[in-house]
Amino acid sequence: MKKTWLRDYIIRRLLYAIIIAWGILTVTFVLVRIGPTSPADKYLANLAARGQDAAQVIAAVEARYGLDQPIYAQYLNYIGNLVQGDWGWSFSTSMPVIELIQTHWIYSFQLILLSSIFAGIIGILIGIYSAVRQYSRTDYIATFFSFIGISIPNFWLGVMLILLFAVQFGLFKTYYDTSLPLFSLANLKQLILPVITLGTGMLAGYTRYTRSAMLDNLRKEFVRTARAKGLPERTVIGKHVFRNAILPLITIIMFDLGSIVFGGAYLTEIVFGIPGLGRISFNAIFADDYAVVVAITLIAAFLILMINLITDITYTYLDPRIRYD
Repeated sequence: MKKTWLRDYIIRRLLYAIIIAWGILTVTFVLVRIGPTSPADKYLANLAARGQDAAQVIAAVEARYGLDQPIYAQYLNYIGNLVQGDWGWSFSTSMPVIELIQTHWIYSFQLILLSSIFAGIIGILIGIYSAVRQYSRTDYIATFFSFIGISIPNFWLGVMLILLFAVQFGLFKTYYDTSLPLFSLANLKQLILPVITLGTGMLAGYTRYTRSAMLDNLRKEFVRTARAKGLPERTVIGKHVFRNAILPLITIIMFDLGSIVFGGAYLTEIVFGIPGLGRISFNAIFADDYAVVVAITLIAAFLILMINLITDITYTYLDPRIRYD
């Protein structure tokens, strides 16, 4: 019975996700094309400097890629090509958008994954210890640094870390070296500062939310009952208290994951020169590279929708009482 309604719920949510993603795609497509400039305009300065007729060349470029057509015709052509797996052509990099994404997505993925693991493990452990040792010196220190971590902008933190550990002490490079193998200790080392930069705010948030959720459950009757039965404190905290505290924490973790996928990671990639999707999206915006902007916006929207779906499904397994109709 549960599998049936859960299957129907997943199918319904996937259909909603497709509709929402299509709406976001449409709005983004229209907005990037109503601006005063065209991607072909980036050729203007170079061609003019060479004494060539820039206007004619730009007109030829626009005609070649259909940019001279009405916006509805461009939209229909784009949707038709997208269905066939053609995401368009990147003017700023002179390569297909799908190849550009396939080349750069791994850099964003490794940064987001390592930052989430770093923030999740350390933040939750500190939050649990802080709640169990409430009003202790450790609790006050954790609370103090949590407020600082939440308040610090990650781009400012990244710049400060570079100035201190890369420029002042020379412990790290001031740039991201793409020549290093992705799965190597050298690459892992150069990701330390970006991971700390992106993960500090999340770590502080997880510490605060874990502490709050743990304290809320520590005061409940079932905890006193478990202790009265003579259960070890480790079992009471780990099996009973934390299990009940994890549901609201899952919401926060998934929300943060959705927000950093193409939010905080953007700024971190720009500060450290990491060639991920955030950085190429930033460059594409200033280059009026329509196809790249639309493609990455669509990917971001779909990933966030999938993260929300995974969160809801996780709820049903952690708490069988939850049912979505």
